[in-house]
Amino acid sequence: MDKEITALLVKRMEVTRDIAAYKKANDLPVYHPEREKAVISKVSALAGEEYAPYIAAIYQNMMNESKKYQEKWLEENK
Repeated sequence: MDKEITALLVKRMEVTRDIAAYKKANDLPVYHPEREKAVISKVSALAGEEYAPYIAAIYQNMMNESKKYQEKWLEENK
């Protein structure tokens, strides 16, 4: 299971890089709070009541790391 999760996280980070390039090309900010809230709400609902707070925390951490990576990528690709 860890191998599968890691592979999916790597794919997610690759998409994060593509999103950073899109944001750069369209002069958009890295942080989009409404989008984050919508994603967390969606995955929390998918997880169900028992697991929702844990899934929300995991996703918040993933988004935080994605923002760090986007900022790093944007800095390196000025």
